[in-house]
Amino acid sequence: MKRRLWVLLLCVVVSVIGFSTVRIGITAIVDHPALDSAREGIIEALARKGMVLGTDFIVEFQSAQGNMNTAVSIANHFRSGDFAVVVGISTPSAQTLANAIKNIPVVFTAVTDPVDAELIPSLGKNPGNVVGVSDMTPVKTQFQLLKLLVPTAKKVGIVTNPGEANSVIITEHARQACEELGLRLVEIVGSNSSEMIGALTATVGGLDALYVGTDNTAASCMESLHRIAVSNKVPMLCGDFTLARSGGVVAYGFDYFNLGLDTGQIVWELINGKPVSEIASRLMNAESLLLLVNMDVAKELGLTIPDALIARADYLIINGVEQQKR
Repeated sequence: MKRRLWVLLLCVVVSVIGFSTVRIGITAIVDHPALDSAREGIIEALARKGMVLGTDFIVEFQSAQGNMNTAVSIANHFRSGDFAVVVGISTPSAQTLANAIKNIPVVFTAVTDPVDAELIPSLGKNPGNVVGVSDMTPVKTQFQLLKLLVPTAKKVGIVTNPGEANSVIITEHARQACEELGLRLVEIVGSNSSEMIGALTATVGGLDALYVGTDNTAASCMESLHRIAVSNKVPMLCGDFTLARSGGVVAYGFDYFNLGLDTGQIVWELINGKPVSEIASRLMNAESLLLLVNMDVAKELGLTIPDALIARADYLIINGVEQQKR
């Protein structure tokens, strides 16, 4: 069922910090599994602190549905509302909140490079009202895995939206990784899901492999990208662990639920009165990186997965069932 633009989760009871309701605004640029998991992790983090959703706090969530004008409208709505803290999930959403709101804490999460996105001056503690957690993914390691997966690969495609700062950064890292690894990077550009699907359809025949990083546009049409890749026998590696469940033969990236848990800790500290300037903006812990191998997709592609990759995997998908190994 398509998510509606406005999703409202409300509760009114005694807050753990006093006899008042804590109101939290959360927004994401699009609906997709990774960003949804981050939001769920934030709420779970508060629950683990003893706050009960539907009892101790209010969460108002809104998705911009991939539209920047809508993202700006959401930010303006949050600015005029009585929120204790607002959270932007994804670079575009965090940027619109930070630009519009100066009087309450703005928390970012699932942002690739918060410094380049001009959300904060540097990682660590900063002045101002913006703080959060980056999901900068290990791009070079992912391309090394891709070479292990497809040793004969020469031309690797990357789907990218130049309108997303996070996607531009990932593409720059991918370009450098390919140069170091002797690969040719083919940029498959789309400013929306329809353009991206069309660009991949036109390009996929000349590719040896496909890489999908933390691009929100790609995430919103992941199943379509997967179908195109599989029908053309092109292995796809995902830099987003959560999205691999919607396609891709191998994924190496963060579990976005854990990213949400980390972000929720920041939200907890803020609603309990800790100043933004005393909380460090940080990278997601590398220990949260997970490797998933989809043996079903590999079989469909006629691809042999190296034993070393199977041995290292945290999760395997076999006959439609996800199995946790570690």
